[in-house]
Amino acid sequence: MIRIVAVLVASLGFGGLLAWTWAAWPIAPGWVGAGLLIVSAGLARWHWDRSRDNAGDEPGPYERLAWHSMVSMAVLASHLTASLATGLDIHVGQGNSLATDNWTLILGAAIGWALMRPRAMQRDERDRDMAARGAHASVRTLVGLLIVLLLALGFAPVVVTEALTPFTIGNVLVVVILLGLLAGCVTQLIGYWAAARPGQTDA
Repeated sequence: MIRIVAVLVASLGFGGLLAWTWAAWPIAPGWVGAGLLIVSAGLARWHWDRSRDNAGDEPGPYERLAWHSMVSMAVLASHLTASLATGLDIHVGQGNSLATDNWTLILGAAIGWALMRPRAMQRDERDRDMAARGAHASVRTLVGLLIVLLLALGFAPVVVTEALTPFTIGNVLVVVILLGLLAGCVTQLIGYWAAARPGQTDA
């Protein structure tokens, strides 16, 4: 459980860090983030393969997918949120790399999954149960966030709503979707963790 929280917090923090435009990055932050997503996926694959060979213990394919999706969604959501918070125009070609960086992170996440993905994606009864839990958590999170967004748009001062362009609102909705998917991934991982330790508590 502690590991899930630690990886989640680190991923959220890393994504936000990549959007800090004042940082003196040697190369575009998006490439730094994409590279680390790819490297971390490769290292996770290596670690789990060693666990399988040495102890016969490794996450199943859908638990691997949940880990990778959690990290990717957290990095993407926090990067896009921090980018919007800068107040800069994040259209492509507007003097900053924030929009391009986000697309580069998506590319890095896709390549990372290609490295981590097992040869066979066989789903068992436990995987189906975790998928159902994750879907339930995603829907509840999406509905909750949309209600908050609707209330904010409906009751915010005019000076605030006038500054919300369709582009900004569209990106906010993307963040909402990412957070909904992130909630589902976290719920799945907690379910896998609990299923592997019946009757135990996290110390």
